[in-house]
Amino acid sequence: MRRGVTATMVVAGILLMIIGYFGAAPWGADTVANSDPRITLAPTLFVLGVIVVFSAAIVYELLPDRERR
Repeated sequence: MRRGVTATMVVAGILLMIIGYFGAAPWGADTVANSDPRITLAPTLFVLGVIVVFSAAIVYELLPDRERR
């Protein structure tokens, strides 16, 4: 169970980082006036993704392992 939860958290964190990275500023902006972020909170999404990926290690260590027979 803990591997599945950890893998889900890592994938969700990476997706948040990708969305935050590519939503931060438009590619090929010719002036400063055109360099507003496409997504308003894109840097926040990127940082949240980093936090989720690093907290996946904490979740992996704190969740109990399934008992093996």
